[in-house]
Amino acid sequence: MTDLTQSDTGTRPIRCSQCGELVMSVDLTSEKPPPNCPFIETEIPCPMISTGREHLPLPRTSVPEPDPSEGTRLIGTDPTITPEFAGMLGDGFPAVDNLVHSELGQYWVEEIIGRGSMGRVYRATHSSLERPCALKILSPGLLRRKPLIRDRFWVEARAVAGLVHPHIVTVHNLGGAKGYHYIEMEFVPGGVSLREAVVRNGALEVPNATDLIRQVCFALDAAHRAGLVHRDVKPANILLSGEGMAKLADFGLVLNVNERSEMSSAVSGTPTFMAPELFMATPATPQSDIYALGVTYFYLLTAQLPYSSENVRQLIRMHRTATIPDTRQLNADVPERVQHVIERCLAKDPEDRYDSAEELAAELEDLMFDYQDIESIVRESLESVDGLVQGGSDLWRVIMRLPRDRIQEVYLEIEKGPLGQTSLTVYSVCGPADPANFEFALRLNNDLPYVGISIRDVNGQAMFIMTRTFDRASLRSSEIRNTIHEIARRADWVEELLTKMDLY
Repeated sequence: MTDLTQSDTGTRPIRCSQCGELVMSVDLTSEKPPPNCPFIETEIPCPMISTGREHLPLPRTSVPEPDPSEGTRLIGTDPTITPEFAGMLGDGFPAVDNLVHSELGQYWVEEIIGRGSMGRVYRATHSSLERPCALKILSPGLLRRKPLIRDRFWVEARAVAGLVHPHIVTVHNLGGAKGYHYIEMEFVPGGVSLREAVVRNGALEVPNATDLIRQVCFALDAAHRAGLVHRDVKPANILLSGEGMAKLADFGLVLNVNERSEMSSAVSGTPTFMAPELFMATPATPQSDIYALGVTYFYLLTAQLPYSSENVRQLIRMHRTATIPDTRQLNADVPERVQHVIERCLAKDPEDRYDSAEELAAELEDLMFDYQDIESIVRESLESVDGLVQGGSDLWRVIMRLPRDRIQEVYLEIEKGPLGQTSLTVYSVCGPADPANFEFALRLNNDLPYVGISIRDVNGQAMFIMTRTFDRASLRSSEIRNTIHEIARRADWVEELLTKMDLY
């Protein structure tokens, strides 16, 4: 096999799998790093994909202060490398793509839709099932230089195959044909990455960015519950469907915390999104995924990264010690509460971050309601109610259908308190407030966990009502919907018990 790192005129550049930097090939049997390796004087071991071996950093007791004059750079595009040359050296695919408009195993390959560090992604159709799909094909060049990478490729497929979740790109199959190894994944129609969305359109509006991050929290929570740490959460690995749904993709660096053999200290991830502890070769945890998600949230809101430097050592130092930037200085629409969420996600100490993605999702959900007016929440709650809805603005009447051909009217009223606070009251009339039934009402209140009986003036008459009041912070459309059903059922029962009629 020809060694693509050598030429008749001398050495050729090769691409490092860890940092993506083009470095000059050297005799790695000496176990010394290339002289221009960006990690040469850091604490990070950097595996070179030209062989299966690792070259380790030079022994140092601490990370040195960065020298601004140094030319150490992060991943970047070398304008002197033509696409054909980079294709041969980077991913090993032919310069002229021979997969498009051809059969590959059970699939008809249609077009290339993405490129990554481990290979390419093609849109395809499963021939037998006539199902559109995305084929992630492992880089032949990467496999040739590092044969064990195929095992990592299969690990991704098997790990994600067990995760069936609406916010995770589903893995359907894995296989090989024509010397290629591939994973069949769900095709996301109209899907673009969040990185592409920001590059095209700029920073997202706060409600939109918050909702998308909340959706990714659901995906991470499912992965973490399954014992999987993603290790490469970033906008480029989050797809946005045509309907606006976020889907977490590319589990190529996934770590199974339940398998001790996986708990290595190898550094993996994208440096600009990596938590500070990862640069100390500490194993990844759910908290390191939360840190990366915090960086992603910052990026969606500002179209900038919180920490960015062309000098690797400077970047590491920033992650470890730099003050967390204030998003409000870059986007005046970001509220203080959102900034606090980002600061907690980006806390230097993992113990200061959210305990789980589920906890973060709950706080983001609270934030979402700050951007919804109460009327919108009420209208959303009424969409699937089985009843006739009348009114609007600050007063609704819902005529509910109940068993035995009974009906019950439920009212929803938005009210302002004496201090200007807004609340929503849901109530239904049970019957006249006869003093003879006061004791019954008091006893019943002791047995009602969420709703209660009170007395309200209705058209000049004191009436018993079944009621529940929500303050602004506790409003949830699902909870309002459940309350409507509960109040209708219980109010009708009390009405029948007290009046033997069906009037209200």
